[in-house]
Amino acid sequence: MEVRGSVVSNINAYVKEMHPEGYDEWINKLSDSSQELMKRTTSSKWYPIDEGILEPTQIMCSQFYGSAKEGAWKSGRFSAEVGLSGLYKVFVVISTPTFLIKRASRVLATFYNPTEVSVVDSSDHSMLVHFTKLPTENEYLEYRIAGWMEKALEICGCKDLSVRATKSIAKGDDLFEVQISWR
Repeated sequence: MEVRGSVVSNINAYVKEMHPEGYDEWINKLSDSSQELMKRTTSSKWYPIDEGILEPTQIMCSQFYGSAKEGAWKSGRFSAEVGLSGLYKVFVVISTPTFLIKRASRVLATFYNPTEVSVVDSSDHSMLVHFTKLPTENEYLEYRIAGWMEKALEICGCKDLSVRATKSIAKGDDLFEVQISWR
């Protein structure tokens, strides 16, 4: 159950940028091992998911947001915005939504280990995505991934976008399901 360092770095950057007034308090609430990861993370290395994103996200959500969904979703959106900038942004802007998410499903497996994800249904204006394996059963992770997908599709040019997490491994379903529609 691991997460790539770039994901850990993005959570740290998100809190630093979006909540600068509470950043030091947030860091100080983290366990020693999570604090250490925030200081020394290398983007290409793998780190334990609990200390790398689950604990920092849970503390971030309780400190700055009213719910796990809101905070984790927003940090996932931030991660897409940061990760899909520069050269990657050109690729995203010229992609179709279906191509982007099919490609993203393979990319997500390079950030979260283990991950199994597939686009099980798609049309010109909708898509159904199933995650049958995630590194842990945790709603923060699921909301973060859904937020990332939403922002990636916005960058792709989708209008009237709806991204809904309709099933949850964390809540006892056999998979994490995301229903997406756009105009």
